[in-house]
Amino acid sequence: MKKDIKSIMPEFITVDEALKFDEETTRNLQYTHLNKTRTILCNCKYFVKADDFTFYDEKGDKHLDFIGAVGVCTVGNNNPFVWNEIKKVVESGQFTMGVISLHNVPAAFAANMAKLSPGGKLTKMATATAGAEAIENALKLVKLATRDKPEKTHILSCEGAFHGKTTGAVTVGGKEKWRTYVTGLPTSTHDYVPFGDEKALEDALKKGIYKAFFFEPIQGENGIKVPPEGYYKKIRELCDKYDTLMVADEIQCGFARTGKMWCLDHEDVIPDVLVFAKGFSGGLIPFGGILAKEDVYNAAYLSEETAMHHTATYQENHLCAAAGNAAIQFVLENDLITAAAEKGKYMLEGLKKLQEKYPKIIKDVRGRGLMIGVEFFDVPPGKEAEFGPQYSLFLDQVLVDDFRIQVMFTINNPAVYRYLPPLTITKEAIDYCLESTDKAIQKAIDVIGVV
Repeated sequence: MKKDIKSIMPEFITVDEALKFDEETTRNLQYTHLNKTRTILCNCKYFVKADDFTFYDEKGDKHLDFIGAVGVCTVGNNNPFVWNEIKKVVESGQFTMGVISLHNVPAAFAANMAKLSPGGKLTKMATATAGAEAIENALKLVKLATRDKPEKTHILSCEGAFHGKTTGAVTVGGKEKWRTYVTGLPTSTHDYVPFGDEKALEDALKKGIYKAFFFEPIQGENGIKVPPEGYYKKIRELCDKYDTLMVADEIQCGFARTGKMWCLDHEDVIPDVLVFAKGFSGGLIPFGGILAKEDVYNAAYLSEETAMHHTATYQENHLCAAAGNAAIQFVLENDLITAAAEKGKYMLEGLKKLQEKYPKIIKDVRGRGLMIGVEFFDVPPGKEAEFGPQYSLFLDQVLVDDFRIQVMFTINNPAVYRYLPPLTITKEAIDYCLESTDKAIQKAIDVIGVV
């Protein structure tokens, strides 16, 4: 006979009970059992509902989502089409996980991703449950694919890069802060070159020791750094010249975010391996993966010796694949690629006008599509202790608290905060954001002053 959970464990909290929590109860439990310091640093609010590009807090106040869970909610929060596609898989009653069965929905998703990959040339796929795990997958892939080249001993990546926070991912990442205390386990040696510097890249690659070059087409966490035009083509040329695999991390800048399906599509460049995540989750299910050229993938995994070298419990499951497939379908049917290009241009122009208006506050405005960063100058001397070193930290809090606009600074470069809204954002919402940013800067001038 089934027992009631409360008779087994009286203090057990059910989902029904959790959904009725007020802010104080939720915050206290999060402080006690999760990461309290991170919760405080992120100035976390209690949102009880999320719909498209809006949040609603416990008081019923509306907030605008201009961070999209750091680029995750490409198709908006709680997209009903994506939910419905996931629901179809749930209701089908199929076996959804595990290597003992064929999987129809993941196979279909993989076929669609192959067609949509740069040039349609990356026809092999492997999935993961997060971007960092997908980077680990890519690292293992290139090591296996080059195992018959003993002279290839190193991995090359960029200074300031961010590829996730697992041990392998922070090692290929270019920020010493995230490597402190946790590196030492990966066996390959990792080197770094300045992002966007073609000469530095060639000087490194000509050594002939690199298995692969990992890079973000636009550096996200380093402050939305956009490289010089032609950089992607040069990477392809140099990687071919020096027999190095080209690995593009499009976790944050991919999937329509910059006004193209992939950021590399701006220069029609085809990498050997592409890493994806974030937006392909539909904003609902942890999901990521890699795409690879068939010859590179087969060099790693075609043999019986290595075929099982990278497997995972939740790999290629139906629920994630349904979310990814639905997100693709929604983006294409609603032409969100064009929307990202047009709305991004509109927002960039508005922000650059603010830069002209406040040249001593805003240092730079940059980005592509709806991946936009605003870099701020340092606050006047003597104000750092109270307001932080850059205006960005003060303005971030003002936008969140006073104008209910959710933004976030970049973790490798806190002088920059970035806009990564759902691609469904409206121009009216963008206008409100621009007006609010103007007012927030005015408040910063009144409170902090300018140099």
